[in-house]
This record gives sequence, C-alpha cells and structure tokens, in this order.
Amino acid sequence: MPRAADSKPEQAPSPVSPVVDVRFACAAGLALGAVCVVLWLLGWSLRGWVSAWPRFADDAYYYLVIARNAAAGLGFTMDQISPTNGFHPLWMWVLLPVVWLVGSSPDVLLLVVQALCVALFACAGGLLCGLARARVGLVPALLAGPLLLFPRIENAALSGLEAALVLLVLMLLIVEALRSGALWSTEPRAADARTGVLVGLLLLARLDSVFIGLTLAGYVLVHGLASGEGRWAARLARTLRKGLALFWPTVVLVVPYLLSNYLAFGHLMPISGTLKTSFPVAGFSPTHLNLEHVALLAFAICGVGLELWRGHGRDPLVRLLALLTVGIALHALYTVVYMRWAVLSWHFIAFVPVGALGLALLAREAAERLPRALVFAALGALTLLQIGALAMSLSNLAETFTVAGQEAGEWVAENLPPDAVLGMKDSGIFSYYAQRRVMNLDGVANGFEYAHALCAGRLEEFVRGHGVEYIAQHSVSEAVRSGAYETYTQVYRCHLPGGRDGALVLRRELEVYRGTPYLTNAETPDQLVIWRLGPPAS
Repeated sequence: MPRAADSKPEQAPSPVSPVVDVRFACAAGLALGAVCVVLWLLGWSLRGWVSAWPRFADDAYYYLVIARNAAAGLGFTMDQISPTNGFHPLWMWVLLPVVWLVGSSPDVLLLVVQALCVALFACAGGLLCGLARARVGLVPALLAGPLLLFPRIENAALSGLEAALVLLVLMLLIVEALRSGALWSTEPRAADARTGVLVGLLLLARLDSVFIGLTLAGYVLVHGLASGEGRWAARLARTLRKGLALFWPTVVLVVPYLLSNYLAFGHLMPISGTLKTSFPVAGFSPTHLNLEHVALLAFAICGVGLELWRGHGRDPLVRLLALLTVGIALHALYTVVYMRWAVLSWHFIAFVPVGALGLALLAREAAERLPRALVFAALGALTLLQIGALAMSLSNLAETFTVAGQEAGEWVAENLPPDAVLGMKDSGIFSYYAQRRVMNLDGVANGFEYAHALCAGRLEEFVRGHGVEYIAQHSVSEAVRSGAYETYTQVYRCHLPGGRDGALVLRRELEVYRGTPYLTNAETPDQLVIWRLGPPAS
C-alpha cells in the first residue's frame, strides 16, 4: 500500500466551455428578428405593398403553388397537368401544413411564409452568434451577426425558398457535432444517430449539401482507419460500424426520396437539378460564383489555415470548420465545372455560417493583437457601413419583374375563365396570383415529359395537346414593347443533351394583356405581355 503522503489528490477535469452561449444566442436571435421586422415595415411603408421586403424570388412561388395544389389533394404539380419534383423536399414538407392551415388566400399565405422565413433566419443567426460567443469570443460574435445582415446574404436567406431552413439545419448540425463529438470518436454509439439525422435533413433541405455529407463521411472513414487500435481488419470493421451508427438515419431519410424520384421520373435527381447540370461533361463557368460567395469561402479557408498554423488543429471547432470548408469548396468547384445555367445566390447559403465562423476566427486573432479601443472603433465603423448598405438596399426596392408578374396574375384572376390554361417561363409569381393552371415553360417546375417534347421539336404540339390557350412572357423585345410588330417568336431553350430549342410564334392581334413597363435589375426596360395562342399555322 502506498503511503498517504505519496498519493496525489484526484484532479477534477478541466471545465469544457459550452458549445453555445444560450443567453447570447437568444438575444442575438431576437435582435436579428427585430431588424427584419423593422426592414419589413420600412419596405411596406416606402413601396406601399406588404411584400416589398423581404422580396421573394420568383422560384419561391413555385413552392407555394405546388404546395397549394398538394394541400388540395392534386399531388405535387405546378399546373395540375404534369407531376413535378422540381423542388427540394424538406422545405416543401414544411410548407404543406402551413398551406393546409392558412388556406389559399395569396396575401395571407405570403405573409405567414414571410414570417416563417424570418423566424428560421433569426433562430439560425442566434445559434451562430451564440456559438461564436461561447467558442471564439465576444468580438467575433459581434462581427458574425452583422455579416448575416449584409444585404446580398440577407436577401438570399429570406428569398422565400429553402435557404433559411438550410441555415438552421446546418447550424443545428454544427452544434450537435461539437456537443456530442460524434465525428471524433472511433467507437460507435447510439447517440451518433442524432448527427446522422441532421446530415439527412440537410441533404433534403438542399441536395447540393451532398458535398458536406460526403466530406463528413470521408473523414469518419479516414479517421477511423488511422486512429483506431488493433489490426487493419479490426480497425476497418470498427470504422464501418461507426459509419453505420452515424449515417444510418441519413440513408433512411434520403434514399427513399431518391428512389421515389427514379421510380416516378426516371432520374434520381429532381428535374430542376437534372436540367441545370452538364455532369459528367465538364465545362468552366466561374461567373456562377458571386463575389460574396468567394469572400465567404476565403474567410473560411483563411480562418482555418490560421488556426492550423497556430497549432490548434485539435480544437473540435477548427476541425469541424475545416471539414465544412472542404465541403463548400467542393460545391464551388462542382458549380464552376458542371453547372450550366440558373445558378442563383440561395444555392450557396451553406457558405454563410462556414464563412462567418472563419471570419470569427480571424477576428479573434485581430482582437488579441490590436488595442481594444481600435477593435471596438472598427466594429462601430462596420455597423455604420452595414446600416448604410441596408438603407441603400431598401431605397433600391424597384418595381421589377416580380411586381409585373403579380399585376399580370391578378389581371388573369379577374378576367380569364377559371378553366383557362396558360404557359409561361419564370412563371412563379404569375401562377401564384393568377390562380389558374399555368404550365412552366422553362421546365424546372414541370415534368420530364415536357422537357423531352421540347427538345424533340414537339413544343407546340405538347402545349396545345394539354389545353394551353394563352402564352405569357415577362421579357420581350423592343419591337414588342413599342407594338411595332406583327409576329414575335419566343424561344424556349432545350436543357437536355442532344436536343434542340423550341419556339412559339405569337401574333400582335392576339394580344390580350400588356403590363405596366418596368425596369429589370440591370436597369433595362421590359414589359410582361399575354397573347392568345390562336389556331396553329397551316
């Protein structure tokens, strides 16, 4: 027996900092929500319509129209003619009970969904700020919150699509991964499944989150083989059990969705994704990445690189952020190489929390090296710049295509018979307010039958065969705007390999509606026009 004097007192384990500062997270979330409400009221006051801010993207109305049809028992269809899977499923599943409870009143439903987007955004932002406060520091947390309010980021997050939901699910995944340590342990545990559930939900919220999912799965495999004990075969078996414990909920959530796509439509991916990608044929389209996406990726890379250079590679936050940075970098690479068209800002919403946390790590380094007075002066200056950017954003709430689409849709609802069938590209907001069957002619919210007919040269046959009587087009030539034309040829692009574009010839004497002229986001004049399709040419 050792003597009492030789025995060392047992030391209590060093306290582990919380993953999230809950009080700070709640305060930040309430502040973000309050700012959004103020901006909403200012936009309403300045422009006179309740949905001036946040301005929903036209694609957001695809969700609302499809959800309205599904809630009415008509299935997932945009035009009540062709079934479609041109949407990310989780946001649709969230909207379905909302539509069922609220009803189909366009203005009321829009207000409720706007409020839901703001609530999701505020919760995600609060979690981000609370995480930064607990794990990085006060100054980085004060910097991360205002980054969310940068107008281009905020507009993407509150666009009415799945972006705010993606933000929240990704933040929940980050918090759960840090709290449970599921990614770092090589031993399988029942609690690992919580992380897998969130990975699955993230994939269903935006399918291009697959790059994050694959990065996490790859790390689990490499880490298990490299860090496990025993022979290689034993390490491999344990790693496979670990992967199963982590990702079986992901498989259960995602695989049935993909199989249902394949069985119903012949493709694993939804039609919107299938039409937009050239995979496996490579291309090069760097303009798909906007400056803010490049900046967010750069913040993440620089923040992680700095922490690794300082020897903090074992910090769970740094390790997780490194994995997420690899995931969004792969997403950016795929976008540049394989995406062909219609790549929009909300596609990159997962870059926001990763870039914000990278910026937080950089801010911590600056706060440690610079005088405190200078740091808070810089924060004050950034706050003033942010206020200026938001004020400029509100002042530029122009009456663009979305307002023209609403105006035309309301005209259709009042003047065309209930059984009228129309066709239109970019038909989201128009369809929403028209409350008529509107065939989507760019194909992303239609079915593969339409896409194949278009690319096979049977466009007119297809639309006439399905009862389309009117064609609407929101962007027309100068000759059409002036009225100095007899016929106008509207081209519809084929986005399947090996096909050819289609066109419809529209005649001046068959015009039934001319909308108020408007300016596009590029400040060029445009107008929305509706024609009766008329009899086929002999």
